[in-house]
Amino acid sequence: MKRYEKIILTIFGVVFICQLFNFLGDSAFFAFSTWLLALSYFIGGYWLFRGNENRTQIITILSGIAFAIPLFNLPYLVWVRRDTYDYYLPIVNGVLFLFLIGYWIKNRESKVGFKKLKLIFIRSFSVLILTCFFTYTPISFKPYRDIIYYLNNGDKYLQSNMKMFDYSYLSEEALDNGNCDIAIKYAIEANKAGEIWLGISEEERKLWDNEEDVFLEQQRSKLRGTYGSLFDAYKCKADDYFNNKEYEKALNYYIKSNKALSSYSPKTEYWNLKHVFSINSQAVCYKKLNNYEYADSLFVKAIDEYTAIKGAEVGKDLALIYSNLADSMSDQAEYEYSNMFYKRSAKILQNDTLNEGNGKEMLKNYYGLIDNHFQTDSLKQVKLLLKKIHDKVDRSSSDFCRVNYYEGIYLYRIEKFKESDRVFSETLECFINTLKPEHQNIAEIYFVLSNVKMDLAEYDKAKKFIKLGMEITAKNYGLNSERYANYLKIDASIDKIQGNYKESETKYYKTLELYKNALGNRNSKIYDVLSSIANLEVILSRLDKAKIHSDNSMSIADDFIYFNRPTETNLINNAAYVNYYIGNYKKSDSLYRKSMDINRHFKAESRLSSIITLNGLGLLQTAKKEYKVADSLFTKALKLHDKLFLSNHPLNAIIHLNYANLKIEQNKIEEAKEMLFKSLNVNKKFIKEDHDTFADIYVALGDVSKKEKEYNLASDYYKKALEIYNQNFDSSHAKIVAIKKKI
Repeated sequence: MKRYEKIILTIFGVVFICQLFNFLGDSAFFAFSTWLLALSYFIGGYWLFRGNENRTQIITILSGIAFAIPLFNLPYLVWVRRDTYDYYLPIVNGVLFLFLIGYWIKNRESKVGFKKLKLIFIRSFSVLILTCFFTYTPISFKPYRDIIYYLNNGDKYLQSNMKMFDYSYLSEEALDNGNCDIAIKYAIEANKAGEIWLGISEEERKLWDNEEDVFLEQQRSKLRGTYGSLFDAYKCKADDYFNNKEYEKALNYYIKSNKALSSYSPKTEYWNLKHVFSINSQAVCYKKLNNYEYADSLFVKAIDEYTAIKGAEVGKDLALIYSNLADSMSDQAEYEYSNMFYKRSAKILQNDTLNEGNGKEMLKNYYGLIDNHFQTDSLKQVKLLLKKIHDKVDRSSSDFCRVNYYEGIYLYRIEKFKESDRVFSETLECFINTLKPEHQNIAEIYFVLSNVKMDLAEYDKAKKFIKLGMEITAKNYGLNSERYANYLKIDASIDKIQGNYKESETKYYKTLELYKNALGNRNSKIYDVLSSIANLEVILSRLDKAKIHSDNSMSIADDFIYFNRPTETNLINNAAYVNYYIGNYKKSDSLYRKSMDINRHFKAESRLSSIITLNGLGLLQTAKKEYKVADSLFTKALKLHDKLFLSNHPLNAIIHLNYANLKIEQNKIEEAKEMLFKSLNVNKKFIKEDHDTFADIYVALGDVSKKEKEYNLASDYYKKALEIYNQNFDSSHAKIVAIKKKI
């Protein structure tokens, strides 16, 4: 090695090391020493590397040029000013290095061999390692960033650029470990470091946020990595809150993630689709928070943006947005629109032949359609859909359990209660085998089983199942949730049937409070609760309150339903019963007739609600002294009842009691006694003997005894009735006042 080369290499090495220290002109010294070395090789390679062999002289000249080209660019690489052509510059030396290896292999037997060229080989290798490291090492390699950081000591902008990448990768690492808070912290630091790198002041940042400019857009794009990190970190936190059902907090973070995404993302398909999904996530949160108007507007916006990017017929993701919009429409009782969007989603999935495994999403749309058809009493459509999907589900999956669940609901709705009970029991076992014990689907099975058991008059089992469902729901949603209120309402109904009126009243009012807190003062859930409370008020002889609650129930229901479906006849029958009790016979008759017309229109005359309607009309005609008409109505009610249930059922006992009172009015004493004892014996099998229903029977038996002039027996019956009434009601109750007069 020549003395000159040693001197310039020493200068280069010292200046290179001095880059680690911040002093005035350090970058200029580094550039000068590097370019001096490169120029020396480029011009003087022949003199610096020449040997005694003439045949190697051309190699020395070419070597000097090969070393000079990548070395000349080295300062720009250290300053991280890479251009496309930079990646080609080390190739010249790389070719030389390979040539030298080949030359050595070819001449390894000669006397000269490789000895004369070994210093050129060492130089080539050293230059290759140095320049390739700074040219090809990715920014993701932490040691590379550290070296660049320290070699540019004093350059706060470039060092901030390295910090930006450090923080971004730390944010990604935190995300991989599921630590959203740490990811957010590092993403914010990365963004701040990036702004320092670009020299952005607070005033300029505000200007950037409010102006459109090509240059500004280019500058923004340099920070897209940090904004991508912010988007992912905020979304991570939002997803956590969403999964924990903290939808308001989730929405706040989805909005933050969307701001990071929409303000600085480049206009590429990838980022535009990210924006679509961000809008969809916000919309789902608004839906969960019952802000349907805003949710729907965002769903539509997401659909419009997606179709502008990908087209209207393509994409599993587009199908998901349509399905979410359909869910929202269903929540608002807009079932026709909901069905349209579910079908649209299903069609897109069918056309999406590029993506396999759309079965789950397709089933979700079918489930939504089935739910809607149940809501609109379109039971034939339910049956067709169940037949369509039954063979498409894996028998070992929870989807198979869910299809069975829907079949149980279908059987329940067509009032095949025993078959429904059997299917629900099988479904419960299926869910227990495929889901965790605390899964809400298991609670839902307990819920429907409780309803079936009530209709089958198995009240203790109904109570057991609803309690189990309430325990799971309380753990999953809390005691103050709308979901929990659904279960509490059924629990209140069971208490009412069993004569636990105070407990029932407390639970109904708590249910009402929970629904109002969750959904507002006028919502689609409370009118049914108000109707049940009105019925309870009749039992408790609070007729003024009963009328207020009944009228309020029908008024609120009018905002949500059209009173034209069989599922709504229970509400109508309850209102009719209240009006009968307060003596508004004309209104009561009109409501009962409306209920019958609805069932007739849907060919549902053999439904349970029809029995209740016939019984109510029988009571009404008895009160109007239309005994012959009342007789035929009670007869029809009993015949219809025997088609649905065995004769040993509480509803049968109620009809017999009412029918017996009609017979007493007609002075058909023997028939009345037979019916009363039938009612008494049936009720003993289902309800406790201090239930006020037994008091009603004893009053009627007392009236029969009185007509038979057996006054002592009549008095005994009246006293028995009074004793039971006193256990269940306040002293001012109408039945207590009336029985005291009889005694």
